[in-house]
Amino acid sequence: MMKIVYYIGIALAIWCVYDLFKNKTIAVGWKILISIILLACSWLGVLIYYFFVRDKIK
Repeated sequence: MMKIVYYIGIALAIWCVYDLFKNKTIAVGWKILISIILLACSWLGVLIYYFFVRDKIK
């Protein structure tokens, strides 16, 4: 069961990185930094990205 939760977290983090790199208004350096944070702490990174970062960059 824990493997499923882990894989879902990784998939969501990859989706967030993809969504981040679609945005043209952010500098590449910031995109790389946010991507590293997203992939390093998948569930926490996804929650922070979805509730705080995503709304500010759109």
